[in-house]
Amino acid sequence: MFEPVIEDEDINAVVSVLKSGWLAHGPVVESFEKNFAEYVGVKYAAAVSNGTVALMLSLKALGIGNGDKVLVPDYTFIATATSVLMVGATPIFVDVDYKTFNMDVDDLQKKISETNPKAIIVVHLFGHPADIKTIKDIASDKKIVLIEDAAQAHGAEAWGKKVGSFGDAAIFSFYATKNMTTGEGGIVLSDDRRVIEKVKLLRNHGQTARYIHEELGGNYRMTSIQAALGEAQLKKLDKLNEIRRKNAGLLTAKLSDLKDYVELPYEAPWAKHVYHVYALKLSSNVNRKCVVECMSAKGVETAIHYPLPLHKQPLFQKLGYKECCSNASVLAERELSLPVHPKLVDRDIDFVANAFRQCLKSCI
Repeated sequence: MFEPVIEDEDINAVVSVLKSGWLAHGPVVESFEKNFAEYVGVKYAAAVSNGTVALMLSLKALGIGNGDKVLVPDYTFIATATSVLMVGATPIFVDVDYKTFNMDVDDLQKKISETNPKAIIVVHLFGHPADIKTIKDIASDKKIVLIEDAAQAHGAEAWGKKVGSFGDAAIFSFYATKNMTTGEGGIVLSDDRRVIEKVKLLRNHGQTARYIHEELGGNYRMTSIQAALGEAQLKKLDKLNEIRRKNAGLLTAKLSDLKDYVELPYEAPWAKHVYHVYALKLSSNVNRKCVVECMSAKGVETAIHYPLPLHKQPLFQKLGYKECCSNASVLAERELSLPVHPKLVDRDIDFVANAFRQCLKSCI
């Protein structure tokens, strides 16, 4: 499903840092922050240890805490919601659009009316942007803080602008499976200097001067080793995304006649999809478990993102969350991801498509 593209320039960048002796947070991190912010089109950035921490610190920096309600999509990786719990706030789940997997605007407006939230975390899932322009207008009108979770959407665009440049803050993850990686790592972006200064304070034990600590923080720093890898990865991100898009296009062309059994990934006219994963939807008459096992037997790894909507996760069931979000529940039963990562060449895509076609027909 995933294979990071690590080449000589990545290795040389890391070796250079190792030879320098400056392994922890240093100038290379600051350079990476500057370059990534410029790439996305925002003013300021603070690199941190991972994407979950980036979410938690962005919430804290924007004043979200005990008793606050935060709207999050019900269909996403759990960190979007658990980061809210980590700051003492309450996640409220919003259903998602069936076509894009992203936050449904109508249900968002309904949940705003019902819950009076202080913040919204909108996720750009699987590499396809959410309807961020509409959501930004809603948040601005209601004076609600807007955070973009772009952990899976490096380089994705909405209306010609990079995702991560719309909200009061945005986060990206650089985990090993992402479109670009630092092994582990994350970053917070904002056009508000105060937000980023707060994140930088909290990531370093609340320290304002050496051994002077004014706030409760922690060690959430990114190392220079990670940042060096990030610098090298960023330089080829657009090229690697185009390979993902090409692979996705080839797969779509080869599977487009299977509409009675599968719904292929959608790209909105205003969006640039960067295909973190190629997420399709199986029809109700297809046995997903059978397809997964059949593909594995043919040597093709698949994945289910995600087998449960968040409100059905054991953690949230223990917290008393009730049934909600019908689209999220259906997608959790029908989604299946196929590999389209940049290390795949045309013959690999042919192999994946042929295997999937055979497995689909044997699993109806």
